[in-house]
Amino acid sequence: MKLALAILLVVATAAEARPHRPPDLSGLWTNATLTDLERPEDFKTLVIPDAEAAAYEAKHRGKPPEIPDDVVGGSTSEWWETDVGMTRIGGQARSSMITWPEDGQIPKTDAVKAARKARRERRKVDFDNPESRGLGERCLETDAVAPLILPGAYNANYQIVQTVDHIAIMAEWMHDLRIIRLDRSPHLPPSQRRWTGDSVGHWEDVTLVIDTTNFTPAEVDAPNGDPTADMHVVERLTRLANGDLHYAFTIESPSQFKQGWRGELIFRPTKGPIYEFACHEGNYSLRGMLSAARQADASGK
Repeated sequence: MKLALAILLVVATAAEARPHRPPDLSGLWTNATLTDLERPEDFKTLVIPDAEAAAYEAKHRGKPPEIPDDVVGGSTSEWWETDVGMTRIGGQARSSMITWPEDGQIPKTDAVKAARKARRERRKVDFDNPESRGLGERCLETDAVAPLILPGAYNANYQIVQTVDHIAIMAEWMHDLRIIRLDRSPHLPPSQRRWTGDSVGHWEDVTLVIDTTNFTPAEVDAPNGDPTADMHVVERLTRLANGDLHYAFTIESPSQFKQGWRGELIFRPTKGPIYEFACHEGNYSLRGMLSAARQADASGK
């Protein structure tokens, strides 16, 4: 009896001492979907019946999106990645990526709503200089791999490269790259802020947990411009038995949101390859917009 207990103790100790081997998330992935981040008016609940999902897919699959104030005809002249279905998790079709709050809407504060509306209105008419345009138009930075990793209208493809102490996620859209430390190092001091934040990851069994803070003030979007305001995002990536990746997130930012909110979506393997997104600062598109504005100024329009 004592010998058996001793053997069991040795086996258990050896199992505990064996280093944890996390799943390999490396590969090419896409999260393209017809499911929006926020719930559209078509639906009232998060999980929707298959018949309603099929009807929504038939209406929108392969169709260009409706773009408010589309003065250049982008909805009809560009290629849109809409030949996909709605997100299904556990076999259930989802009306939104947001799972909380229950209404499926981002719980923005009134101050943030007003600030963003004013910014949109200003960008309709402000072509005085490059700095007045958005970071995406200037090809400086987008949120393609920033927390949150959400699909865009096209180029919703990603490459993940995993090593022992780092994971790199590169987006096809705007060739953004995000590097996540897995070396148990702490977050940077609050005074050191980065675009897309400072991401530190660890494994909880087979799930990669990514904790991100230290965003720049512009990303936190505090209406009063408070440089000390912060945002906290926790993301979870789990490789499923069918080969997909389940991606879940929670986000808190008192300067932007009335409460924390969370959501989930699916990444599917894709053959690729990842193509170059040839956007660079000072590209001809931006010069074209500014030169057109100067011509309008000269003509008095």
